Amino acid sequence: MKKMLLALGLVVGLSACGGGNEAAPAPEEAAPEEAVPADEAVTEEPAGDFNAEAARATYETSCISCHGGNLEGAMGPKLAGSEHSPEHILGVIQNGQNTMPAIDIPAEEAENVAKWIAAQ
Repeated sequence: MKKMLLALGLVVGLSACGGGNEAAPAPEEAAPEEAVPADEAVTEEPAGDFNAEAARATYETSCISCHGGNLEGAMGPKLAGSEHSPEHILGVIQNGQNTMPAIDIPAEEAENVAKWIAAQ
């Protein structure tokens, strides 16, 4: 069973990270997430010049398959507590880095999610 889930995660992760201009899969096609205990969940930051709800939605659409449900890392590196500046994160989102391709999302969404990730 673990091998099957790993293979499914790999397929979903590779298809999400290789995006290009393809549309995101419909919610009913997304792989189910495991429940995360409340004490391990990433909390939304109330302060900052970003929209946390919109950033989380963008993250769940474009980043979660590689960076995990709580920014803990999966196929991609851990993002929570990374201490990268919003500008650095934005550059990685827009230009890619190492094996991560550039993510094709509107600049305003990219800026918002970069600020949100930096605050985690």
